[in-house]
Amino acid sequence: MKKGVLILAAAAVCIGLGSLPVRAGAPAAPAKLTFVVQASPESAMRSELTVRSPKLLKKLLSEKVRPVQQVPLTDVYAVLEKQGAMVRYAVDAHGNWYDTLHRQSLELPQAIKDRLHGYAEAVRTAHYGQLASWEEARQTIAMKAVCRIVDVESGLAFQAQRRAGSSHADMQPLTKADTAVMKEIYKGAWSWKRRAVLVEKDGRSFAASMHGMPHGGDGIPGNGFSGHFCVHFLGSTTHRSKSVDPDHQWMVYKAAGRLEEGFRLASPNAVADSFLIAINQQDPQLLRYAFGDPANPQLAQYLNDMGKVKAIRRINPFRDLDADGRLGLELPVDVTVHEGARRPKKQKLTFHLKRSDENARWVIERVEPPFFSQDNKSASSVTH
Repeated sequence: MKKGVLILAAAAVCIGLGSLPVRAGAPAAPAKLTFVVQASPESAMRSELTVRSPKLLKKLLSEKVRPVQQVPLTDVYAVLEKQGAMVRYAVDAHGNWYDTLHRQSLELPQAIKDRLHGYAEAVRTAHYGQLASWEEARQTIAMKAVCRIVDVESGLAFQAQRRAGSSHADMQPLTKADTAVMKEIYKGAWSWKRRAVLVEKDGRSFAASMHGMPHGGDGIPGNGFSGHFCVHFLGSTTHRSKSVDPDHQWMVYKAAGRLEEGFRLASPNAVADSFLIAINQQDPQLLRYAFGDPANPQLAQYLNDMGKVKAIRRINPFRDLDADGRLGLELPVDVTVHEGARRPKKQKLTFHLKRSDENARWVIERVEPPFFSQDNKSASSVTH
């Protein structure tokens, strides 16, 4: 990996589509088509696959477009270069293409859509880690195994060794240089914040989540890291409580490129919890998936102001909720908000959630009141 970019095809990828008719007066074929995969729009780490096929690219330019209300969330983009200009398309999980600037979808013949979707999925597979259970991953990430850990946002990588841990992996950076890279991932300050990572060993890449706070036992003297850090995999638990940490689990899904799947399986309570986790972990992409609609105006506010909040904690466990047959619901949640240098405050948030039908996933429509608003006079809060 160089500068956080994985190039899957330096040379041309030729697609044998046969002779494709081109309308009279169609523009000249663009120079190339590049698929790009990023875990989030902010990610420095990306994987690319370049396709060169004049017949195919002419065909893409000749297809019809239609307006759409919303460009869906995605981590796959197709960049068409034509006559010195570039057009960027968002590619959804079904292989549909959306012009991100003009809010149009490209109506592709199914045969071409399927072929292109195959290339997009190949890039995603190379970019992300395998969503493997802890029981499976620990067979490869055995005790004393040295692994390569890659942060999926920055693309920075370092070597680490599993030193302990039965319910998850307790690991330590291998050398001082590795410790320096890990600290750079956390912008120079050790932190409990979870980050989506790949754990690579023996040709395998596992989706995982790590935090960045040295604690506990230390088994590698001289590495500049006093203690160990925890790495969680799908279904792994904490050692003390033996419970699954939802913050880590959402990051595991992100490292596998399967946030959409995670939300499709999530209950309304879990979707509301993902909002709190996104704020705590300062993860914009998780917040986008919690809302579902990238154009939601309240989402834009939270993305802009989430950095003002140091932490937001749920005070009580979620109450049992029967959502069968419902397409909308209100979920009140008591939280404590730690905002900047201010004293913590208690507040009741009401999550308004919806879904389009009984088979669709739950999304947040809005949160009332918006807790980040320092000028909000109607907020129900008690300072203590």
